[in-house]
Amino acid sequence: MTGFNLTWYAYLMKPCIALLLTIVAFASVAVAQSTTDKIEIAVQTTSLTLVNPDLSTFDSTHAGIGGRFTFNFNRSIAAEAELNFFPQKANFNDAGSTVQAQFGVKAGKRFEKFGIFGKVRPGFLSIDKYSFTFPQGSQGGGAIFPIERRALFTIDAGGVLELYPSKRMVVRFEAGDTVIRHPALFVQVSATDPTLFQVRESKFNHNFQFTAGVGFRLGDFPDEETTSSSSEERTRRFEVGTQFTSLFVNPQFTSQISTVSFEHTEPGFGTRFTFNLTDNIAFEAEGNYFTRLLQFSFPQGGHIFQGQFGGKVGKRFEKWGFFGKVRPGFVGFTRAIEFSSQSPFPRTVKKLYPSFDIGGVLEFYISPRWMARFDVGDTIIRYPEISISSVGQLPVFVIQPKATRHNLQVSSGIGFRF
Repeated sequence: MTGFNLTWYAYLMKPCIALLLTIVAFASVAVAQSTTDKIEIAVQTTSLTLVNPDLSTFDSTHAGIGGRFTFNFNRSIAAEAELNFFPQKANFNDAGSTVQAQFGVKAGKRFEKFGIFGKVRPGFLSIDKYSFTFPQGSQGGGAIFPIERRALFTIDAGGVLELYPSKRMVVRFEAGDTVIRHPALFVQVSATDPTLFQVRESKFNHNFQFTAGVGFRLGDFPDEETTSSSSEERTRRFEVGTQFTSLFVNPQFTSQISTVSFEHTEPGFGTRFTFNLTDNIAFEAEGNYFTRLLQFSFPQGGHIFQGQFGGKVGKRFEKWGFFGKVRPGFVGFTRAIEFSSQSPFPRTVKKLYPSFDIGGVLEFYISPRWMARFDVGDTIIRYPEISISSVGQLPVFVIQPKATRHNLQVSSGIGFRF
């Protein structure tokens, strides 16, 4: 690791460590007093859309998991430390798995069942394999292209929505802009000329990030008042919801001669309608639209859209519920390659593919009408054969055989019962 990187690590880590030690010190006092809900610990899933600093049209979305530590100074102000891990490998100059750390504050208004906050949290993004160029020095001259771990300065600013199913539990949704500082980029003029030419100054890039998770508060709490409610009031028949979803697309096209992975993660938004037959059984219809435009994806590209229709079965408790889901449906692409018998040349069409969504659902009940929901499942997509019809004595040429692909999908959202 070069001295340049060490300088950046020192620059980033010193204030972060100082802030973290401050939080821990306050947390120790809070635990000793043990009178209020000062401390929260949480787990979460997150989706970060990285915009390439040199080619803005080449963005990539990465899904990760993480944890959060919060110290509440009062009901309106808190200090936080968050750590996320993104295992998926990226493209271009951010080629390895990524670790994100943010340290800062949130401020806002907390009500009885929910809270709204703003957050500002500096930190860093540590990338496992980051390639760049810089002067090699007087001894060797020229430029080198190392691939090594690299820390980039970040600032996370956005909004936070918290839901309180109980005095100890916190369900949290975050949406914000993770600003990343990219260093200057140099290229060598020629193989024999050691002169470096700066093709890009250091710049700040804006990247959308969405996070959802569940937290637990530590401290002493008075016993909650329990109110008896009938099954009819606790479980209303109809439910509408909205969600953010991430689909880990395992495409139909695979390369037999290259180790490059064509898998990609797509962020999207959607709505859901649920009809509750009983406390434990419900029928659902869900639709999602994925916002990224896949311009150079083969043989399916464009925008992705999805519809799933089926049932969920499980167990509903006072404050939460756990269900399994089985929902057939479809996944569509607005630009899919297709060959017709009239022409040997391909055309792009909007096309639907049968899908099957199977997985688990975790629900938290904020009130008799409001709830938060987390889905994790396997969206199985069946792709047909892509072939060119026979012409004269020529046989049918198969470009891509039939394929069944398994695709992890994670969703989080809120719902309203009526």
